[in-house]
Amino acid sequence: MNGSSLARTLDAGRFSRRSLLRMGAVAGLSAGAAAALSACGAGGGSGSGTTTLGLWTWASEFEDAFAATIAEYTAINPTVKIEPRYWDFGSYAPALQAALAANNEADIFMPLVSTLALGKAGRIVDLRQALGQPFLDGFFPSTNDENVYGDGQYAVGWAAQTFGLFYNKTIMGKLGLEPPETWDDLIAMAPAINAAGYVPMSAQGTPSNQLSDFMLPIITQISGDPQIVLDLDSHEKPGVTWDRPEVVEALTVVKRLTDAGVFDKGVLAVDSDTSNSTFMTGKAAMLFSGSFFPPVLQKEAPAGFLKEYGIAKTPAYTAGGKHWCANQAGYTWAISEKSDNKDAAIDFLKYLYDPQRYLKMMNDTFSMPCTKQAAAGVTGDDIKTMTQWLLDGEGAPHILFGQGSLDAVSNGVVSVINGSATPAAAATAIEAAVVQARKI
Repeated sequence: MNGSSLARTLDAGRFSRRSLLRMGAVAGLSAGAAAALSACGAGGGSGSGTTTLGLWTWASEFEDAFAATIAEYTAINPTVKIEPRYWDFGSYAPALQAALAANNEADIFMPLVSTLALGKAGRIVDLRQALGQPFLDGFFPSTNDENVYGDGQYAVGWAAQTFGLFYNKTIMGKLGLEPPETWDDLIAMAPAINAAGYVPMSAQGTPSNQLSDFMLPIITQISGDPQIVLDLDSHEKPGVTWDRPEVVEALTVVKRLTDAGVFDKGVLAVDSDTSNSTFMTGKAAMLFSGSFFPPVLQKEAPAGFLKEYGIAKTPAYTAGGKHWCANQAGYTWAISEKSDNKDAAIDFLKYLYDPQRYLKMMNDTFSMPCTKQAAAGVTGDDIKTMTQWLLDGEGAPHILFGQGSLDAVSNGVVSVINGSATPAAAATAIEAAVVQARKI
């Protein structure tokens, strides 16, 4: 989920749309909706010896890069024709739903958060078998793990993201403050920042999934285990439930931040544009945001402001602790099990990830790569800074794929921030909601 335009689109509604792509929702599509999209699929031969591959994505910032790469590939492989199709994010989800229901998806497509459900259902190819483990070992574990179920991996990350604190050097310097090392440091400095008339840390609270992005890595910080959020999300490991102590403590951190006045007033109603603007206009000392934000700064911030900001790691749970930060890949590629051209699809996917080709595509679009080799060659200063955190092994899960997980966790964080539930009660409610969702 990279690039300023995509970030704004996701911010506007990726929470509500994530839940649309559960397999149950796909199966429940009306026949009319499926038929309406039945012509959208691609693949198969043309009858003239040409193999046609359909490629679907909403990653429109890569359109020029994909066009150039496709031209190169088809020049080398003249019997292959690749037909890319781009959607805006709001249109992509229902189009993919309908195509999946009609068994007419593209050969290669971005599965949103339906990856594990589609893998379990045998609808997408196990890439551990198709690409080989040595190929997958070149990716950051945090971008692989989100796509793993059982012994298989059903998608590969295309562009990663990570989160941190953007800070205003002028404001922080005037107040004699340094970026916080820990959440306790942030809580301690909040009164002085508020007293000076600034928001301590601007953050996006709507859609509320942004708050789950914020809270989930704190669970990893507390436990020291990057697997714990994945186990919570899958809800299949005995004894690993959402009401466990690490979740309660993470929610307690959120409550302490709220009570200390760290967030914007009315944070639950603050959208991406408002949060960003609060920071870029000098009204906030810090901003919690992701690696998709630097391109927004370059495009939208006042020219003078570009010299005033810095980037710091997400605060740690304890002094000297690891700065686990939210990292996974929203952009991922999967191959349809129903494709007649799996070998060609696999070959093209490998071509996309040729080290030099992939690195160029990432740098040209100011995107964060998912492979360790490409990460070492990032050229943009801000992206390079944030990518280094992944090279340091500090990426933690924050995208929820499990049935009921995202809605339940987001609602739980909201209840703590608005004061309607204690952290313990919120954790209990999250667990109950997930259990209920899995019965439906």
